[in-house]
Amino acid sequence: MQRIESVDNKKIKRLISLRQKKVRLKESLFLMEGIKAVDEAVSAEIVLDMMLISESFFENNSGLIKKYEEKEQNIYIVKDYIFNKCSALKTPQGILASVKILPADLSEILKCGKPLVVLDGINDPGNIGTIIRTADAFMFGGVLLLPGCADVYNPKTVQASVGSINRISCIECTQDELDALSEAGYKLFGMDLNGESLQNSEFQSDKTAVVIGSESHGLGRDTISKCFKLLKIPIPGGAESLNASIAAGIIMNRISAETSSLK
Repeated sequence: MQRIESVDNKKIKRLISLRQKKVRLKESLFLMEGIKAVDEAVSAEIVLDMMLISESFFENNSGLIKKYEEKEQNIYIVKDYIFNKCSALKTPQGILASVKILPADLSEILKCGKPLVVLDGINDPGNIGTIIRTADAFMFGGVLLLPGCADVYNPKTVQASVGSINRISCIECTQDELDALSEAGYKLFGMDLNGESLQNSEFQSDKTAVVIGSESHGLGRDTISKCFKLLKIPIPGGAESLNASIAAGIIMNRISAETSSLK
């Protein structure tokens, strides 16, 4: 473990710069914050580029830090005010890490044959992070993001995923690449207010992909044209629509339950 004494240190400046997408792409790194997310990453034997901890965190968690040192993690300790400069959270927990972005391959995801979720124009990073977490919970094979979605490695996305981003393959893809799903035998079900009721639908194969659009704009025309069927979640109450991540959770739960019963 080493100490960094200045906010002008190159490593500190790099951590701060990782809030920007262009830097994340250039460095192939993203920021992960919070004890739960970082601890899960270490337990999963993910090699972190570097780990940053505040002095107060170290004082209260010295045993945990010793475990990380034994796993040969690259750890730096800084004064609290320096740590807070690096954190993207309003209430920093005192621990964060820069993590290597691992390349994901669409063809490999399709070979697994697990259900997938496709996001179309969802620009709220918190919603995307929650959907990634839900996909992890229901054992989906990956999350595909069409143009117009927020960056999957935005700090808010990573935070909302609560560590699931380390277990779920997430790929930005084009409309043309979306055609590969049908070619691999997947059926695309688009969530749309004009679709058929979800209650009357059945999912008879693991090769099922559900497509979720933004609450305000729904699915794009190009995306709709690729869907096998459009579905909607019945809403008996007064609300006109559901938040994208809530809708995704309902449909993913249904797909998981039905496809699991086929095995």
